[in-house]
Amino acid sequence: MKKNFYDLVIFGSGLSAKAMSLVARNTGQSFKIITDKNFGNNINDDTRSLALSVASKKMLQVLGAEIKTEAVKKMIVIEGGLGEEKIKSRLTFDRDLVDEDIAFIAEHSVIEKSLDKALKLKDSEFTRDEVIDIQKVNNHTKITFKNKKSFLCEAVIFTEVLNSELQKIYNVKYNFFEYGQTALSATLRHSKTHKGYAFQFFQKNGPLALLPMNNKRGNNYSSLVWTEKTDNISSLLSSKKSLEENLNNLCSDYLGEISISKGPSSFILKKLTGIKSISKSAIFVGDALRAMHPMAGQAWNQSLRDIAYIADSIAESQKLGLGLFQCPSISLFDKKRKIETEALINSIGFLNSIYDADTSIAKGLRRNIMKLADNYKPLKLFLLNEASGGALTRPNLLNGLKPGSNII
Repeated sequence: MKKNFYDLVIFGSGLSAKAMSLVARNTGQSFKIITDKNFGNNINDDTRSLALSVASKKMLQVLGAEIKTEAVKKMIVIEGGLGEEKIKSRLTFDRDLVDEDIAFIAEHSVIEKSLDKALKLKDSEFTRDEVIDIQKVNNHTKITFKNKKSFLCEAVIFTEVLNSELQKIYNVKYNFFEYGQTALSATLRHSKTHKGYAFQFFQKNGPLALLPMNNKRGNNYSSLVWTEKTDNISSLLSSKKSLEENLNNLCSDYLGEISISKGPSSFILKKLTGIKSISKSAIFVGDALRAMHPMAGQAWNQSLRDIAYIADSIAESQKLGLGLFQCPSISLFDKKRKIETEALINSIGFLNSIYDADTSIAKGLRRNIMKLADNYKPLKLFLLNEASGGALTRPNLLNGLKPGSNII
């Protein structure tokens, strides 16, 4: 490696930055990480759990990250069905349909610790707030810091929303849209076994998801993601006891007696779109590129899909002896991910809107959609394949292969 030169500089502190760093290491790239906090310490005990697709888990295993997960054997989507409300429509995805588990659930903190263990990095030398200038120098990017240190790199990869200064440098203009909803997350302990079943209940004010988690010391656990109108969240969070009472009234038929083991926490839901994947020798992935409703549990899976495409581009550049931005696959990544991302975000937004609406047209539409998907096997298979990593061509890592193993 040339002094003060890196193949990649990765901006970010979260899971996507760490996954991208694992790709850099596995493909022999020299890299530097610029974070908001110490990279390997102060693991955030996030109350959320994440749903990993089958392909995402394969990818992480290839990269050397072994994550303890709970397999989802059946996913049941229900309109109504909580408390005394009748079930109005139902859609079931069963592992028998594809002869493999549907997804895998893991706590955010467990994933982060597994990535750190595989990465074995010490604290980041620089933080994002210390960057004072980024400019193009010939075919490279020069990054300068407040302490006057600087270095060159071939490519900058952003994994989180750019701050105002970086937005100016890269001429990025984000389009934010607030759904008017807030998601509440918590870990639940309950008396009934979950059997590996995940539930998504569509209610008037937003979906409520129950995701199976690893049992501990003979206790049963599930992850709660409850989306509600933002105006209603403060009353739900008024006390832990009242929240537990609400959950027992709504979900006891499925989980038995419920208590809150960890949390709750909440976060406002926003949609973020509007930028290209590539600009000025920079690549934008994950939260730097998009934000979506958690309804489909796809946010980090989409980030990993971005990273898997980049991994193949890195492998292609090495085989062809070209710079990363000269490779045809980088242009393909930009175009393909734009189409895939917009289709997914708009589809999720559409579903959220028709379940939020209380008109007779919306009711008929959502029930017919559920009925069609539940009864038409090819559609159900397509939805499962898309959620598991992509219904069409996938990057190599998502097939459990090393980057560049096959031409995509």
